[in-house]
Amino acid sequence: MVVPDTAKFSKHILPIFQSTCGIPGCHYGSNPAGKLNLELSVAYKQITNPNKGYIDTLEPVNSVLYNSLTSPGNIMPPWGKLSDCQIETIMKWMAQKAKNN
Repeated sequence: MVVPDTAKFSKHILPIFQSTCGIPGCHYGSNPAGKLNLELSVAYKQITNPNKGYIDTLEPVNSVLYNSLTSPGNIMPPWGKLSDCQIETIMKWMAQKAKNN
């Protein structure tokens, strides 16, 4: 995977969530981890909820999402860090105002 010039939610971000986060036993179903459901039909609405602070489009490194993906003490997903390319793509998406594109 190469970091795209324009990170698109449907093409770049959602596939990352679907393969690593929005899966049974994690951020999925009626009782998702952290009350954050990243299933296909609700992922965008859930992750961009302004009352939750998951993303920060002004300073992505201060977002809950970024810190969850990079914190050495409690990294997400719990079975191993995402690739640097995946994290950079998520960061770019946030910096580009986290559009539902």
